[in-house]
Amino acid sequence: MARVAAVCLSVRRQVKKIKQDSVILIENHGIEGDAHAGPGSRQISILSELSLARMESEGISTFPGCCGENIDVGGAVELHTLLPGVKIKLGDSAIVKVTEIGKDNSDGHADNVIQKNIFPVEGVFAEVLTGGTVKPGDTIEVLRNSGFTAGVLTVSDSASRGDYSDLSGPALIELLSINGFLPARYAVVPDEVTEISAELTKWCDDGFLDVLFTAGGTGFSIRDVTPEATIMVCERNVPGIPEMIRQKSAETVNSAWLSRAVAGIRKKTLVINLPGSEKAAVECAEFAFTVIDHGLEVLRGDIKHCGTQRRGSDLVF
Repeated sequence: MARVAAVCLSVRRQVKKIKQDSVILIENHGIEGDAHAGPGSRQISILSELSLARMESEGISTFPGCCGENIDVGGAVELHTLLPGVKIKLGDSAIVKVTEIGKDNSDGHADNVIQKNIFPVEGVFAEVLTGGTVKPGDTIEVLRNSGFTAGVLTVSDSASRGDYSDLSGPALIELLSINGFLPARYAVVPDEVTEISAELTKWCDDGFLDVLFTAGGTGFSIRDVTPEATIMVCERNVPGIPEMIRQKSAETVNSAWLSRAVAGIRKKTLVINLPGSEKAAVECAEFAFTVIDHGLEVLRGDIKHCGTQRRGSDLVF
């Protein structure tokens, strides 16, 4: 479970913020007494301790509020992969909506606060939807509303280098929305086992996602290592999903039998490998949608006892 590590404010702009025992979030305004509060899309700023750790690894001394952020989030919680529109509950009552990831620092403005400020790349801006008091130790959760939250991790050396734009990831995000899922995270990583497994671990362990789709790296190429990374991370195997996807895909393309895609569970997140091409990724995701709802309900705890209930003419296990 993600938690608030520190809360900070300052009465002036362009300075490091000062750690507080608690802060009060005001609806459509920001943090009471903070210089950055006011109407607009940047009412509060949030940064992960993972980001601060990256600065520390470069020899930069950090502390809460050093990048000008209001709230530091503790643990291995990767915030900059969240998608704008995601709603986050802080503590007992405060709710904020992610509006922007990072900001323009072409003029070096952020470095006036601290040299090599990481906030322009990995910081999160949000607006306050519901006010409340927030303090260190408060829990942080993504609001799911009535649907399931989903993440998309594209695995591609070329896309991660910027050689071409990722098409599969955005297409899957659009498809998720159409099918009633809440797209909550998106990132692109190279075909490296360590980077894929690290991202999968972080995304599963903070409890923000119900299902995580990977796109790419499931073939025979020496660089296709997504299944290996997924197996390393998952605690339980779910063989039926990729078997079903291969079977249905092979009705159209016989080479679908060559897919090495796997699926599994880590904590309360279902991880499903998809092909890398846009068309194949979308088609295979649509196959998965037909079977995963009940499993996600059980995994999330919405259904306490999973027996052989009959739904229409189908048995639900």
